[in-house]
Amino acid sequence: MKTKIIMVLMTAFILTGAFAGGRNEPASSSSSSYTIEVGGSTSVTPLMEMFAEEYAKVKPNIKVNINGTGSGDGITNTGVTYQIGMSSRDLTPAEQGRGLKAEIIAIDGIAVIVNSGNPVANLTVEQIRGIYTGEITNWSQVGGGSSPIAVVSREAGSGTRGAFEEIIGFSGRLVAGANESTSTGAIKAGIAQNPNAIGYISLGSLDNTIKALSVGGVSASSANVVNGTYKVARPFIVLTGNNVHAETSAFIQWMLGSAGQAIVARSWIPVK
Repeated sequence: MKTKIIMVLMTAFILTGAFAGGRNEPASSSSSSYTIEVGGSTSVTPLMEMFAEEYAKVKPNIKVNINGTGSGDGITNTGVTYQIGMSSRDLTPAEQGRGLKAEIIAIDGIAVIVNSGNPVANLTVEQIRGIYTGEITNWSQVGGGSSPIAVVSREAGSGTRGAFEEIIGFSGRLVAGANESTSTGAIKAGIAQNPNAIGYISLGSLDNTIKALSVGGVSASSANVVNGTYKVARPFIVLTGNNVHAETSAFIQWMLGSAGQAIVARSWIPVK
């Protein structure tokens, strides 16, 4: 009899433990693996890559795939291909009508860049506009050597191009024959190899392979964007559609929190 009682108690104990363990086995949203697909602006991409690298230390179970495909693609495919779209320009009224939610995660300056060997150090907004509309065609017209200017721009649909054209004031009037590049990296590489080229990139993407011009006597720096003296600046935006996954929302909130904004402050302007 005692043996039967012991066996019953042991069986009950095992079953109780199994059910207790069963309650703990399902992984919570913080421990289960999940992949966040991100795509869009190539200007926002370097910042997003920094976010992803640091976030992996906080949540190693969350993978962030990043595709630098341009703002137009990021906006169009938010909620379709991407859980998060990236844009470096404001949405048009038609795009706003799609019901996307936009969050500004950083402010970025746009640097006007030339080859490191170019003697020109400063241009006015009017001079930049003249170059990009074809009214100014030779560096000698703006204090440089006697060489034709090779105009480099981003492709149609680029957030950087849209913002740059709007700020400088030549939307839809890009000079015929301008070299239209599809990424920040391509522009930097082309200008580093061409002593007569001029282009524009995100301020956060500057390095010693090219030279940033002052605009209207104001140097291109984060400090000058913050104090409002450098006017060639635009927002970095992340976009979400409907039915946003909890992990996607958590990642965006982390970007806007102290840890994310500290990363922004390395090369861009925090918004929080």
